[in-house]
Amino acid sequence: VFFLSKYTRHGEYITLPNLNKVQLTSVETTLKNLELNYIVIDSVYMEGSAPGLVINQNPYPGAHVKRGRNIYLYITATLPPLVEMPNLLDKSLRQAKNLLDNAGLKTGQVNMVVNPLPGFVLKQTYKGKPIDPGTKIPKGSFINMEVGKGGNTNDTI
Repeated sequence: VFFLSKYTRHGEYITLPNLNKVQLTSVETTLKNLELNYIVIDSVYMEGSAPGLVINQNPYPGAHVKRGRNIYLYITATLPPLVEMPNLLDKSLRQAKNLLDNAGLKTGQVNMVVNPLPGFVLKQTYKGKPIDPGTKIPKGSFINMEVGKGGNTNDTI
Protein backbone atom coordinates (compact mmCIF):
# COMPACT_ATOMS: atom_id res chain seq x y z
CA VAL A 1 0.00 0.00 0.00
CA PHE A 2 2.86 2.39 0.84
CA PHE A 3 4.46 1.76 -2.55
CA LEU A 4 1.18 2.39 -4.38
CA SER A 5 0.59 5.67 -2.50
CA LYS A 6 4.12 6.78 -3.28
CA TYR A 7 3.77 5.79 -6.96
CA THR A 8 0.45 7.61 -7.45
CA ARG A 9 1.55 10.56 -5.25
CA HIS A 10 -1.61 10.13 -3.18
CA GLY A 11 -2.50 13.34 -1.35
CA GLU A 12 -0.02 15.47 -3.31
CA TYR A 13 -1.57 18.09 -5.54
CA ILE A 14 -1.03 21.48 -7.11
CA THR A 15 -3.69 24.17 -7.14
CA LEU A 16 -4.07 25.18 -10.77
CA PRO A 17 -3.64 28.94 -11.33
CA ASN A 18 -6.03 31.04 -13.42
CA LEU A 19 -4.43 31.16 -16.86
CA ASN A 20 -7.16 33.19 -18.57
CA LYS A 21 -5.93 36.30 -20.39
CA VAL A 22 -2.31 35.22 -19.95
CA GLN A 23 0.04 34.99 -22.96
CA LEU A 24 0.90 31.43 -23.98
CA THR A 25 4.65 32.12 -23.54
CA SER A 26 4.06 33.05 -19.87
CA VAL A 27 1.71 30.09 -19.39
CA GLU A 28 4.41 27.74 -20.68
CA THR A 29 6.89 29.01 -18.07
CA THR A 30 4.33 28.93 -15.25
CA LEU A 31 3.19 25.38 -16.00
CA LYS A 32 6.76 24.13 -16.50
CA ASN A 33 7.71 25.49 -13.07
CA LEU A 34 4.70 23.64 -11.59
CA GLU A 35 5.73 20.46 -13.44
CA LEU A 36 2.54 20.51 -15.52
CA ASN A 37 2.11 20.03 -19.25
CA TYR A 38 -0.22 21.86 -21.59
CA ILE A 39 -1.94 21.07 -24.85
CA VAL A 40 -3.54 23.74 -27.04
CA ILE A 41 -6.89 22.27 -28.07
CA ASP A 42 -8.13 25.08 -30.31
CA SER A 43 -7.56 28.68 -31.28
CA VAL A 44 -10.35 31.17 -31.87
CA TYR A 45 -10.07 34.50 -33.61
CA MET A 46 -11.34 37.31 -31.38
CA GLU A 47 -11.24 40.74 -32.96
CA GLY A 48 -9.39 43.23 -30.77
CA SER A 49 -7.67 40.53 -28.68
CA ALA A 50 -3.96 39.96 -28.80
CA PRO A 51 -3.01 36.61 -30.36
CA GLY A 52 -1.87 33.81 -28.07
CA LEU A 53 -3.98 34.70 -25.02
CA VAL A 54 -5.59 31.88 -23.06
CA ILE A 55 -9.37 32.21 -23.21
CA ASN A 56 -10.33 28.93 -21.52
CA GLN A 57 -8.64 26.13 -19.63
CA ASN A 58 -9.50 22.63 -18.48
CA PRO A 59 -9.26 21.79 -15.60
CA TYR A 60 -10.63 25.07 -14.29
CA PRO A 61 -8.64 27.57 -12.18
CA GLY A 62 -8.30 26.43 -8.57
CA ALA A 63 -8.63 22.73 -9.43
CA HIS A 64 -6.33 20.33 -7.61
CA VAL A 65 -4.12 18.40 -10.04
CA LYS A 66 -1.11 16.12 -9.78
CA ARG A 67 2.31 16.89 -11.21
CA GLY A 68 2.71 15.82 -14.84
CA ARG A 69 -0.98 16.45 -15.59
CA ASN A 70 -2.01 17.82 -19.00
CA ILE A 71 -3.78 21.18 -18.93
CA TYR A 72 -5.94 21.79 -21.99
CA LEU A 73 -5.98 25.34 -23.32
CA TYR A 74 -8.02 27.36 -25.78
CA ILE A 75 -6.22 30.45 -27.06
CA THR A 76 -6.84 33.44 -29.32
CA ALA A 77 -5.74 32.85 -32.91
CA THR A 78 -2.87 34.68 -34.51
CA LEU A 79 -4.62 35.22 -37.84
CA PRO A 80 -8.26 35.93 -38.60
CA PRO A 81 -10.14 33.30 -40.59
CA LEU A 82 -10.65 33.86 -44.30
CA VAL A 83 -14.11 34.80 -45.59
CA GLU A 84 -15.51 35.12 -49.11
CA MET A 85 -15.86 38.54 -50.65
CA PRO A 86 -19.53 39.08 -51.55
CA ASN A 87 -20.67 40.63 -54.83
CA LEU A 88 -21.55 44.26 -54.09
CA LEU A 89 -21.75 45.43 -57.70
CA ASP A 90 -25.12 46.84 -58.76
CA LYS A 91 -26.39 46.63 -55.17
CA SER A 92 -27.67 49.63 -53.24
CA LEU A 93 -25.22 51.08 -50.72
CA ARG A 94 -27.46 49.86 -47.89
CA GLN A 95 -27.55 46.32 -49.32
CA ALA A 96 -23.78 46.37 -49.84
CA LYS A 97 -23.14 47.39 -46.22
CA ASN A 98 -25.41 44.57 -45.02
CA LEU A 99 -23.64 42.04 -47.25
CA LEU A 100 -20.25 43.15 -45.89
CA ASP A 101 -21.48 42.97 -42.31
CA ASN A 102 -22.96 39.48 -42.83
CA ALA A 103 -19.66 38.30 -44.34
CA GLY A 104 -17.65 39.62 -41.37
CA LEU A 105 -16.16 42.46 -43.41
CA LYS A 106 -16.21 46.22 -42.79
CA THR A 107 -17.25 49.18 -44.87
CA GLY A 108 -14.22 51.25 -45.79
CA GLN A 109 -14.27 54.48 -47.80
CA VAL A 110 -17.36 55.19 -49.87
CA ASN A 111 -16.52 57.46 -52.81
CA MET A 112 -19.43 59.03 -54.64
CA VAL A 113 -18.86 59.35 -58.39
CA VAL A 114 -20.93 60.91 -61.15
CA ASN A 115 -23.03 58.15 -62.68
CA PRO A 116 -26.59 57.96 -63.98
CA LEU A 117 -27.32 55.17 -61.43
CA PRO A 118 -27.46 56.98 -58.08
CA GLY A 119 -26.96 54.96 -54.91
CA PHE A 120 -25.61 51.77 -56.54
CA VAL A 121 -22.17 50.23 -56.08
CA LEU A 122 -20.06 50.54 -59.22
CA LYS A 123 -16.72 49.24 -57.92
CA GLN A 124 -15.45 47.26 -54.92
CA THR A 125 -11.80 47.40 -53.84
CA TYR A 126 -9.58 45.86 -51.18
CA LYS A 127 -6.21 47.43 -50.36
CA GLY A 128 -6.55 49.75 -53.34
CA LYS A 129 -7.23 47.04 -55.94
CA PRO A 130 -10.47 45.72 -57.42
CA ILE A 131 -11.58 42.50 -55.73
CA ASP A 132 -13.66 39.78 -57.35
CA PRO A 133 -16.62 38.21 -55.56
CA GLY A 134 -15.67 34.88 -54.00
CA THR A 135 -12.07 35.91 -53.28
CA LYS A 136 -10.94 34.78 -49.80
CA ILE A 137 -9.78 37.64 -47.55
CA PRO A 138 -9.22 38.01 -43.79
CA LYS A 139 -12.33 38.53 -41.70
CA GLY A 140 -12.61 42.15 -40.52
CA SER A 141 -11.01 43.58 -43.67
CA PHE A 142 -12.14 46.99 -44.93
CA ILE A 143 -13.75 47.14 -48.36
CA ASN A 144 -13.89 50.44 -50.25
CA MET A 145 -16.66 51.20 -52.72
CA GLU A 146 -17.44 53.61 -55.52
CA VAL A 147 -21.12 54.51 -55.55
CA GLY A 148 -23.05 56.44 -58.17
CA LYS A 149 -24.35 59.84 -57.12
CA GLY A 150 -26.42 60.61 -60.22
CA GLY A 151 -25.72 63.28 -62.76
CA ASN A 152 -24.66 63.10 -66.37
CA THR A 153 -21.25 61.69 -67.24
CA ASN A 154 -21.47 63.32 -70.67
CA ASP A 155 -20.23 66.94 -70.55
CA THR A 156 -21.39 67.76 -74.07
CA ILE A 157 -24.96 67.91 -75.26
